[in-house]
Amino acid sequence: MATGTAAAGDSDGSSNKLGSTASSSSSTVSTSSSAAAAAVSEASSSTSLPSLSGAAPSNAAGCLTASFTHLTTLLPAPTAATAPSAAAVVAPAADSFNGFIIARPASVALHDIFTLDATSASDSSDTATTAGAGSVKCVAHIHGGKAVTGHQDGTLWLWRPSTRAPARIRLAAELPTVADRLRRFPVPSNHVPIRRHHRRLWIEHADAVSGVAASADGRLLFSVSWDRTLKVWAVPSLRCLQSLPAHDDAVNAVAVAPDGTAYTGSADRRVRVWAPRPASEHKTKKPVYHLVATLSRHTAAVNAVAVACGGQMLYSAGNDRCVVVWEREDSASHMVAIGALRGHRKAVLSVVACAGNDGLVVSGSADHTVRAWRREADGRGHACVAVIDGHASAVRSVAVALVPGQKRRQGGDGVDGDEECRVCSASFDGEVRLWSLRLTTGS
Repeated sequence: MATGTAAAGDSDGSSNKLGSTASSSSSTVSTSSSAAAAAVSEASSSTSLPSLSGAAPSNAAGCLTASFTHLTTLLPAPTAATAPSAAAVVAPAADSFNGFIIARPASVALHDIFTLDATSASDSSDTATTAGAGSVKCVAHIHGGKAVTGHQDGTLWLWRPSTRAPARIRLAAELPTVADRLRRFPVPSNHVPIRRHHRRLWIEHADAVSGVAASADGRLLFSVSWDRTLKVWAVPSLRCLQSLPAHDDAVNAVAVAPDGTAYTGSADRRVRVWAPRPASEHKTKKPVYHLVATLSRHTAAVNAVAVACGGQMLYSAGNDRCVVVWEREDSASHMVAIGALRGHRKAVLSVVACAGNDGLVVSGSADHTVRAWRREADGRGHACVAVIDGHASAVRSVAVALVPGQKRRQGGDGVDGDEECRVCSASFDGEVRLWSLRLTTGS
């Protein structure tokens, strides 16, 4: 078991690492629709943004100590260990299901937050059905205990807990459903060209589904694809409500704020903001999304986006090796870039904000490391509280969850006490690792 400790007040602003290191044989823990209507943010690149990961306050009351401990590792099946399609993706499970959803081509399972033991898993007959869909590109939890996975062949698969066997997760539907396809197939206008001499129903993705996210109430589902589109689905009816030409290149990620605003990140180096039109502007009862802003500060492809602070902050990660931090503002740009988190040596492939602690952000990179960032009291500065180098391959997916049952106590000079989170990371070699991150703030 690898462990590490650090005091954020000792961090080096130039390197974004904290002072001490601890290593073992398994890991190293270092402390340390109408584009014309859309507004475009400043055209400056991410390299011109100030670094937000400077040194933490040096006063005793603001001292932050962090420790990162490796708890356990899930290995891929021996027969699939060297297959690229065997790589797993992870997502936090909300509601009363405290844990992580881990999806592989051969299984979808809910894992315990403390031990990573599978508490419920898909049946072999269901995974055999989805085997033809190719590798799993993304996974998300939906309110009510359901989950959805996006696949290489452009399909989405909806999963739900079995009512007869609590330890089973059943395959509920494939999206788009057969009923939705049959209903739209006879109408010629429902067929759109995707390349020369080839047409497809607009409800179908024409390439791999690279990102998926659900609204806070679980009634809407958003999917993005390398076919450059964003699709909006109604979860109760399992119908596709809308398909939007989202970007000029492959779309890699999507995130949804509590108010329903959606954010997409693309290989075209842009993040775009989508919001539902007011009910007075359309006749249907269904939400109609439109483009409201385009955010341009990355110098390379955007791989991941994450929403924090109830939609007041946005984090976007890309091939330019940084995480750009955006802050909500009441203007046409919708969001303004306030800085960047730097420290990864290669492309940042994933980023996620902790649902139980808006000040904690975790990123995974092609440099094989996972970094934990903590937002400071001013809401702008960030400290890199821990860096862990435990994977032998690029980290493609990360998830973080606050350990349930914790209460932080308020001290005279601010927040004082311990806080523990679980971080789950998945790499391209198929390994899934569980880490314990403990943060101590106070004198």
